[in-house]
Amino acid sequence: MAAAGRDVPRLLYLGPFATMTDRFAVAPLLIPIAASYHVSLVAVSGVASLYYLAYGLMPTLYGVMADRFGRVRVIRVALVGTAVADALSALSPNLTALLVARFVTGGIACGVFPTTLVYLADRFPFKVRQQAIANVLVFVALGTTAGTLGAGLTAHVFSWRFFFLIPGAIALGVAIGLRGMPESLLARSRQNPLKQVAMVLRHGWAILVLALSVVNGAVMFGFVTYLAPALEANGQSPAIAGAVVASYGVSVLVCTRVFGYVARRTPAALILAGGATMLLVGYAIAGAAQSVVTILAASLLAGGAYAFMQSTFQTWATDVVPEARGTATALFATAIFTGAALATSAVAGLASANRYSTLFVIAALVTLPVLIFGSLARWRYQGSDAIGSLTPEC
Repeated sequence: MAAAGRDVPRLLYLGPFATMTDRFAVAPLLIPIAASYHVSLVAVSGVASLYYLAYGLMPTLYGVMADRFGRVRVIRVALVGTAVADALSALSPNLTALLVARFVTGGIACGVFPTTLVYLADRFPFKVRQQAIANVLVFVALGTTAGTLGAGLTAHVFSWRFFFLIPGAIALGVAIGLRGMPESLLARSRQNPLKQVAMVLRHGWAILVLALSVVNGAVMFGFVTYLAPALEANGQSPAIAGAVVASYGVSVLVCTRVFGYVARRTPAALILAGGATMLLVGYAIAGAAQSVVTILAASLLAGGAYAFMQSTFQTWATDVVPEARGTATALFATAIFTGAALATSAVAGLASANRYSTLFVIAALVTLPVLIFGSLARWRYQGSDAIGSLTPEC
Protein backbone atom coordinates (compact mmCIF):
# COMPACT_ATOMS: atom_id res chain seq x y z
CA MET A 1 0.00 0.00 0.00
CA ALA A 2 2.78 2.45 0.84
CA ALA A 3 4.46 1.79 -2.48
CA ALA A 4 1.23 2.54 -4.28
CA GLY A 5 0.99 5.78 -2.41
CA ARG A 6 4.24 6.99 -3.95
CA ASP A 7 2.58 6.64 -7.36
CA VAL A 8 -0.11 9.24 -6.62
CA PRO A 9 0.16 11.91 -9.37
CA ARG A 10 0.70 15.49 -8.30
CA LEU A 11 -2.07 16.56 -10.66
CA LEU A 12 -4.54 15.08 -8.16
CA TYR A 13 -3.43 17.69 -5.63
CA LEU A 14 -4.39 20.54 -7.97
CA GLY A 15 -8.05 19.72 -7.38
CA PRO A 16 -7.89 20.80 -3.71
CA PHE A 17 -5.72 23.74 -4.84
CA ALA A 18 -8.50 24.98 -7.13
CA THR A 19 -11.30 24.56 -4.58
CA MET A 20 -9.26 26.18 -1.78
CA THR A 21 -8.46 29.11 -4.05
CA ASP A 22 -12.19 29.47 -4.64
CA ARG A 23 -13.17 29.08 -0.98
CA PHE A 24 -10.64 31.51 0.52
CA ALA A 25 -11.27 34.18 -2.11
CA VAL A 26 -14.52 35.09 -0.37
CA ALA A 27 -13.12 36.77 2.77
CA PRO A 28 -11.40 39.78 1.12
CA LEU A 29 -14.31 40.10 -1.33
CA LEU A 30 -17.13 40.52 1.21
CA ILE A 31 -16.86 44.29 1.57
CA PRO A 32 -16.28 44.94 -2.18
CA ILE A 33 -19.35 42.81 -2.96
CA ALA A 34 -21.39 44.74 -0.39
CA ALA A 35 -20.30 48.02 -1.97
CA SER A 36 -21.04 46.74 -5.48
CA TYR A 37 -24.60 45.70 -4.63
CA HIS A 38 -25.19 48.53 -2.11
CA VAL A 39 -26.14 46.17 0.70
CA SER A 40 -24.96 45.54 4.26
CA LEU A 41 -22.15 43.26 5.34
CA VAL A 42 -24.73 41.13 7.19
CA ALA A 43 -26.52 40.45 3.91
CA VAL A 44 -23.29 39.70 2.06
CA SER A 45 -22.04 37.36 4.80
CA GLY A 46 -24.42 34.83 3.29
CA VAL A 47 -21.97 34.52 0.40
CA ALA A 48 -19.64 32.78 2.86
CA SER A 49 -22.12 31.10 5.19
CA LEU A 50 -24.27 29.61 2.41
CA TYR A 51 -21.14 28.25 0.72
CA TYR A 52 -20.11 26.61 3.99
CA LEU A 53 -23.63 25.31 4.58
CA ALA A 54 -23.78 23.64 1.17
CA TYR A 55 -20.22 22.38 1.60
CA GLY A 56 -21.39 20.75 4.81
CA LEU A 57 -24.68 19.33 3.51
CA MET A 58 -23.45 17.48 0.43
CA PRO A 59 -20.28 15.51 1.34
CA THR A 60 -22.24 12.52 2.64
CA LEU A 61 -23.74 12.05 -0.82
CA TYR A 62 -20.28 12.28 -2.41
CA GLY A 63 -18.87 9.87 0.17
CA VAL A 64 -21.51 7.27 -0.61
CA MET A 65 -20.95 7.74 -4.36
CA ALA A 66 -17.16 7.49 -3.89
CA ASP A 67 -17.57 4.18 -2.07
CA ARG A 68 -19.91 2.91 -4.76
CA PHE A 69 -18.62 4.36 -8.05
CA GLY A 70 -14.98 5.22 -7.32
CA ARG A 71 -12.98 8.15 -5.98
CA VAL A 72 -11.56 9.49 -9.24
CA ARG A 73 -14.90 9.61 -11.02
CA VAL A 74 -16.45 11.64 -8.20
CA ILE A 75 -13.49 14.04 -8.09
CA ARG A 76 -13.63 14.70 -11.83
CA VAL A 77 -17.39 15.32 -11.90
CA ALA A 78 -17.13 17.68 -8.91
CA LEU A 79 -14.32 19.64 -10.59
CA VAL A 80 -16.37 20.18 -13.75
CA GLY A 81 -19.36 21.28 -11.67
CA THR A 82 -17.17 23.70 -9.70
CA ALA A 83 -16.00 25.32 -12.94
CA VAL A 84 -19.59 25.88 -14.10
CA ALA A 85 -20.70 27.23 -10.70
CA ASP A 86 -17.75 29.64 -10.54
CA ALA A 87 -18.73 31.03 -13.93
CA LEU A 88 -22.26 31.61 -12.62
CA SER A 89 -20.80 33.40 -9.58
CA ALA A 90 -18.82 35.77 -11.79
CA LEU A 91 -21.89 36.56 -13.91
CA SER A 92 -24.37 37.07 -11.05
CA PRO A 93 -26.44 40.23 -11.76
CA ASN A 94 -27.54 40.74 -8.14
CA LEU A 95 -26.92 39.52 -4.61
CA THR A 96 -29.67 36.91 -4.72
CA ALA A 97 -28.16 35.32 -7.82
CA LEU A 98 -24.71 35.39 -6.22
CA LEU A 99 -25.99 33.75 -3.02
CA VAL A 100 -27.56 30.97 -5.08
CA ALA A 101 -24.41 30.57 -7.16
CA ARG A 102 -22.15 30.34 -4.10
CA PHE A 103 -24.49 27.85 -2.45
CA VAL A 104 -24.32 25.70 -5.57
CA THR A 105 -20.54 26.11 -5.73
CA GLY A 106 -20.12 24.94 -2.15
CA GLY A 107 -22.41 21.99 -2.74
CA ILE A 108 -20.33 20.84 -5.71
CA ALA A 109 -16.79 21.78 -4.64
CA CYS A 110 -17.13 19.71 -1.46
CA GLY A 111 -16.79 16.59 -3.57
CA VAL A 112 -13.11 17.32 -4.34
CA PHE A 113 -10.97 17.66 -1.21
CA PRO A 114 -12.69 15.08 1.06
CA THR A 115 -12.65 12.52 -1.76
CA THR A 116 -8.98 13.26 -2.38
CA LEU A 117 -8.32 12.50 1.30
CA VAL A 118 -10.18 9.20 0.90
CA TYR A 119 -8.08 8.34 -2.17
CA LEU A 120 -4.89 8.97 -0.17
CA ALA A 121 -6.26 6.97 2.77
CA ASP A 122 -6.77 4.04 0.41
CA ARG A 123 -3.15 4.27 -0.68
CA PHE A 124 -1.37 4.86 2.65
CA PRO A 125 -1.53 2.89 5.94
CA PHE A 126 -2.67 4.80 9.03
CA LYS A 127 0.81 5.03 10.57
CA VAL A 128 2.14 7.15 7.71
CA ARG A 129 -1.11 8.59 6.38
CA GLN A 130 -0.89 11.95 8.16
CA GLN A 131 2.36 12.71 6.34
CA ALA A 132 0.66 11.92 3.02
CA ILE A 133 -2.20 14.22 3.95
CA ALA A 134 0.30 16.89 4.99
CA ASN A 135 1.72 16.70 1.46
CA VAL A 136 -1.63 17.55 -0.11
CA LEU A 137 -1.96 20.36 2.44
CA VAL A 138 0.97 22.04 0.67
CA PHE A 139 -1.34 22.53 -2.29
CA VAL A 140 -4.13 23.56 0.06
CA ALA A 141 -1.78 26.21 1.43
CA LEU A 142 -0.88 27.44 -2.02
CA GLY A 143 -4.57 27.61 -2.94
CA THR A 144 -5.36 29.47 0.26
CA THR A 145 -2.65 32.03 -0.44
CA ALA A 146 -3.66 32.39 -4.08
CA GLY A 147 -7.29 32.88 -3.08
CA THR A 148 -6.84 35.51 -0.39
CA LEU A 149 -4.02 37.43 -2.07
CA GLY A 150 -5.30 37.12 -5.62
CA ALA A 151 -8.90 37.98 -4.78
CA GLY A 152 -7.91 41.07 -2.82
CA LEU A 153 -5.64 42.34 -5.60
CA THR A 154 -8.16 41.53 -8.32
CA ALA A 155 -10.97 43.33 -6.48
CA HIS A 156 -8.76 46.37 -5.93
CA VAL A 157 -7.47 46.61 -9.51
CA PHE A 158 -10.34 45.17 -11.57
CA SER A 159 -13.53 43.74 -10.07
CA TRP A 160 -14.46 41.08 -7.54
CA ARG A 161 -16.26 39.19 -10.34
CA PHE A 162 -13.15 38.40 -12.37
CA PHE A 163 -11.40 36.30 -9.78
CA PHE A 164 -14.03 33.53 -9.62
CA LEU A 165 -13.16 32.57 -13.21
CA ILE A 166 -9.58 31.64 -12.26
CA PRO A 167 -10.23 28.68 -9.91
CA GLY A 168 -13.01 27.57 -12.24
CA ALA A 169 -10.59 27.36 -15.16
CA ILE A 170 -8.06 25.43 -13.06
CA ALA A 171 -10.75 22.99 -11.90
CA LEU A 172 -11.81 22.29 -15.48
CA GLY A 173 -8.21 21.73 -16.55
CA VAL A 174 -7.57 19.28 -13.69
CA ALA A 175 -10.77 17.34 -14.48
CA ILE A 176 -9.57 16.86 -18.03
CA GLY A 177 -6.05 15.97 -16.90
CA LEU A 178 -7.24 13.23 -14.54
CA ARG A 179 -8.61 11.12 -17.38
CA GLY A 180 -7.13 7.65 -17.14
CA MET A 181 -6.01 8.02 -13.53
CA PRO A 182 -6.29 4.61 -11.80
CA GLU A 183 -8.84 4.04 -9.08
CA SER A 184 -7.76 3.28 -5.52
CA LEU A 185 -10.46 0.71 -4.79
CA LEU A 186 -10.04 -3.01 -5.38
CA ALA A 187 -13.75 -3.49 -4.74
CA ARG A 188 -16.57 -0.98 -4.55
CA SER A 189 -19.30 -0.94 -1.98
CA ARG A 190 -22.72 -2.22 -3.04
CA GLN A 191 -24.31 -1.52 0.30
CA ASN A 192 -27.41 0.64 0.65
CA PRO A 193 -26.28 4.29 1.19
CA LEU A 194 -28.37 4.65 4.35
CA LYS A 195 -26.78 1.50 5.73
CA GLN A 196 -23.35 2.97 5.03
CA VAL A 197 -24.24 6.08 7.02
CA ALA A 198 -25.72 3.93 9.80
CA MET A 199 -22.54 1.85 9.86
CA VAL A 200 -20.50 4.99 10.57
CA LEU A 201 -22.89 6.32 13.20
CA ARG A 202 -22.77 3.04 15.14
CA HIS A 203 -19.12 3.66 15.97
CA GLY A 204 -18.55 5.57 19.18
CA TRP A 205 -15.28 7.05 17.99
CA ALA A 206 -16.96 8.28 14.81
CA ILE A 207 -19.67 10.05 16.83
CA LEU A 208 -17.06 11.73 19.02
CA VAL A 209 -14.93 12.86 16.08
CA LEU A 210 -17.99 14.26 14.29
CA ALA A 211 -19.14 16.16 17.40
CA LEU A 212 -15.70 17.69 17.90
CA SER A 213 -15.53 18.51 14.20
CA VAL A 214 -18.57 20.79 14.35
CA VAL A 215 -16.77 22.98 16.88
CA ASN A 216 -13.49 22.60 15.02
CA GLY A 217 -15.15 23.82 11.83
CA ALA A 218 -16.48 26.89 13.61
CA VAL A 219 -13.06 27.96 14.86
CA MET A 220 -10.95 26.77 11.92
CA PHE A 221 -13.08 28.15 9.08
CA GLY A 222 -16.04 30.16 10.40
CA PHE A 223 -14.52 32.91 12.54
CA VAL A 224 -11.39 33.08 10.35
CA THR A 225 -13.59 34.48 7.57
CA TYR A 226 -13.69 37.83 9.39
CA LEU A 227 -9.94 38.47 9.62
CA ALA A 228 -9.84 40.30 6.27
CA PRO A 229 -13.10 42.28 6.82
CA ALA A 230 -11.76 43.37 10.22
CA LEU A 231 -8.85 45.08 8.47
CA GLU A 232 -11.05 46.57 5.75
CA ALA A 233 -13.42 47.94 8.38
CA ASN A 234 -10.44 49.76 9.87
CA GLY A 235 -9.59 51.51 6.61
CA GLN A 236 -7.36 49.06 4.76
CA SER A 237 -8.00 48.29 1.08
CA PRO A 238 -9.07 44.83 -0.09
CA ALA A 239 -5.61 44.43 -1.62
CA ILE A 240 -3.86 45.08 1.71
CA ALA A 241 -6.34 42.96 3.66
CA GLY A 242 -5.97 40.11 1.19
CA ALA A 243 -2.18 40.31 1.29
CA VAL A 244 -2.12 40.26 5.09
CA VAL A 245 -4.54 37.36 5.42
CA ALA A 246 -2.69 35.49 2.65
CA SER A 247 -0.03 34.91 5.29
CA TYR A 248 -2.42 32.17 6.50
CA GLY A 249 -1.58 30.16 3.41
CA VAL A 250 2.13 30.91 3.71
CA SER A 251 2.01 29.65 7.29
CA VAL A 252 0.25 26.45 6.22
CA LEU A 253 2.92 25.93 3.57
CA VAL A 254 5.81 26.41 5.99
CA CYS A 255 4.24 24.31 8.74
CA THR A 256 3.43 21.42 6.43
CA ARG A 257 7.07 21.39 5.34
CA VAL A 258 8.20 20.86 8.95
CA PHE A 259 5.29 18.59 9.79
CA GLY A 260 7.12 15.39 8.89
CA TYR A 261 9.91 16.19 11.33
CA VAL A 262 7.42 17.00 14.11
CA ALA A 263 5.16 14.00 13.44
CA ARG A 264 8.02 11.51 13.72
CA ARG A 265 8.84 12.77 17.21
CA THR A 266 5.52 13.93 18.64
CA PRO A 267 2.28 12.08 19.52
CA ALA A 268 -0.73 13.09 17.43
CA ALA A 269 -2.56 14.33 20.53
CA LEU A 270 0.20 16.85 21.25
CA ILE A 271 0.22 17.95 17.62
CA LEU A 272 -3.52 18.59 17.85
CA ALA A 273 -3.08 20.44 21.16
CA GLY A 274 -0.30 22.57 19.73
CA GLY A 275 -2.39 23.57 16.72
CA ALA A 276 -5.41 24.41 18.88
CA THR A 277 -3.23 26.51 21.17
CA MET A 278 -1.88 28.45 18.19
CA LEU A 279 -5.42 29.19 17.04
CA LEU A 280 -6.55 30.26 20.51
CA VAL A 281 -3.60 32.64 20.88
CA GLY A 282 -4.22 34.02 17.38
CA TYR A 283 -7.83 34.86 18.17
CA ALA A 284 -6.79 36.45 21.46
CA ILE A 285 -4.33 38.70 19.62
CA ALA A 286 -6.94 39.65 17.02
CA GLY A 287 -9.41 40.36 19.81
CA ALA A 288 -7.02 42.82 21.43
CA ALA A 289 -6.78 45.03 18.30
CA GLN A 290 -7.45 44.80 14.58
CA SER A 291 -4.31 46.32 13.08
CA VAL A 292 -2.17 45.00 10.25
CA VAL A 293 0.30 43.57 12.77
CA THR A 294 -2.27 41.78 14.94
CA ILE A 295 -4.27 40.36 12.03
CA LEU A 296 -1.02 39.25 10.43
CA ALA A 297 -0.06 37.42 13.64
CA ALA A 298 -3.53 35.87 13.92
CA SER A 299 -3.41 34.71 10.28
CA LEU A 300 0.02 33.12 10.73
CA LEU A 301 -1.10 31.29 13.86
CA ALA A 302 -4.35 30.15 12.21
CA GLY A 303 -2.32 28.74 9.31
CA GLY A 304 -0.17 26.81 11.76
CA ALA A 305 -3.32 25.49 13.41
CA TYR A 306 -4.58 24.26 10.06
CA ALA A 307 -1.36 22.40 9.34
CA PHE A 308 -1.19 20.70 12.74
CA MET A 309 -4.69 20.54 14.24
CA GLN A 310 -6.79 20.22 11.10
CA SER A 311 -4.54 17.61 9.49
CA THR A 312 -4.78 15.56 12.70
CA PHE A 313 -8.58 15.65 12.57
CA GLN A 314 -8.57 14.81 8.85
CA THR A 315 -6.34 11.78 9.36
CA TRP A 316 -8.41 10.68 12.36
CA ALA A 317 -11.64 10.88 10.33
CA THR A 318 -10.25 8.59 7.61
CA ASP A 319 -9.56 5.84 10.16
CA VAL A 320 -12.52 5.62 12.53
CA VAL A 321 -14.60 3.41 10.17
CA PRO A 322 -12.23 2.03 7.51
CA GLU A 323 -14.90 -0.26 6.02
CA ALA A 324 -16.91 2.85 5.03
CA ARG A 325 -14.06 5.33 4.70
CA GLY A 326 -15.64 7.47 1.98
CA THR A 327 -18.86 7.92 3.94
CA ALA A 328 -17.06 8.57 7.24
CA THR A 329 -14.78 11.19 5.68
CA ALA A 330 -17.78 12.82 4.01
CA LEU A 331 -19.66 13.04 7.31
CA PHE A 332 -16.54 14.63 8.79
CA ALA A 333 -16.62 17.30 6.08
CA THR A 334 -20.33 17.81 6.77
CA ALA A 335 -19.61 18.36 10.46
CA ILE A 336 -16.71 20.73 9.74
CA PHE A 337 -18.61 23.00 7.40
CA THR A 338 -21.84 22.91 9.34
CA GLY A 339 -19.83 24.38 12.19
CA ALA A 340 -18.24 26.91 9.82
CA ALA A 341 -21.64 28.01 8.47
CA LEU A 342 -23.13 28.36 11.94
CA ALA A 343 -20.19 30.43 13.19
CA THR A 344 -20.09 32.70 10.13
CA SER A 345 -23.81 33.46 10.45
CA ALA A 346 -23.85 33.75 14.23
CA VAL A 347 -21.30 36.56 14.41
CA ALA A 348 -22.24 38.41 11.20
CA GLY A 349 -24.10 41.03 13.27
CA LEU A 350 -20.99 41.71 15.34
CA ALA A 351 -18.96 42.17 12.16
CA SER A 352 -21.54 44.51 10.67
CA ALA A 353 -21.43 46.60 13.87
CA ASN A 354 -17.60 46.64 13.75
CA ARG A 355 -17.43 44.75 17.04
CA TYR A 356 -14.54 42.61 15.89
CA SER A 357 -12.87 42.49 19.30
CA THR A 358 -15.92 40.77 20.76
CA LEU A 359 -16.13 38.48 17.74
CA PHE A 360 -12.55 37.23 18.10
CA VAL A 361 -12.80 36.83 21.87
CA ILE A 362 -15.81 34.58 21.31
CA ALA A 363 -13.75 32.65 18.76
CA ALA A 364 -10.98 32.13 21.32
CA LEU A 365 -13.45 30.84 23.90
CA VAL A 366 -15.03 28.42 21.43
CA THR A 367 -11.54 27.07 20.62
CA LEU A 368 -11.06 25.87 24.21
CA PRO A 369 -13.25 22.73 23.93
CA VAL A 370 -11.34 21.65 20.83
CA LEU A 371 -8.06 22.08 22.67
CA ILE A 372 -9.11 20.23 25.82
CA PHE A 373 -11.49 17.49 24.68
CA GLY A 374 -9.98 16.98 21.25
CA SER A 375 -6.48 16.45 22.64
CA LEU A 376 -7.64 14.08 25.37
CA ALA A 377 -9.72 12.01 22.96
CA ARG A 378 -6.94 11.77 20.37
CA TRP A 379 -4.58 10.66 23.14
CA ARG A 380 -6.85 7.70 23.90
CA TYR A 381 -7.40 6.72 20.26
CA GLN A 382 -4.93 4.06 19.09
CA GLY A 383 -6.11 3.49 15.52
CA SER A 384 -8.68 1.20 13.92
CA ASP A 385 -6.40 -1.83 14.20
CA ALA A 386 -6.28 -1.48 17.99
CA ILE A 387 -9.62 0.06 18.88
CA GLY A 388 -12.74 -0.17 16.76
CA SER A 389 -15.14 1.77 18.93
CA LEU A 390 -15.29 4.15 21.82
CA THR A 391 -14.91 2.26 25.08
CA PRO A 392 -16.57 3.30 28.36
CA GLU A 393 -13.23 4.31 29.80
CA CYS A 394 -12.83 7.01 27.15
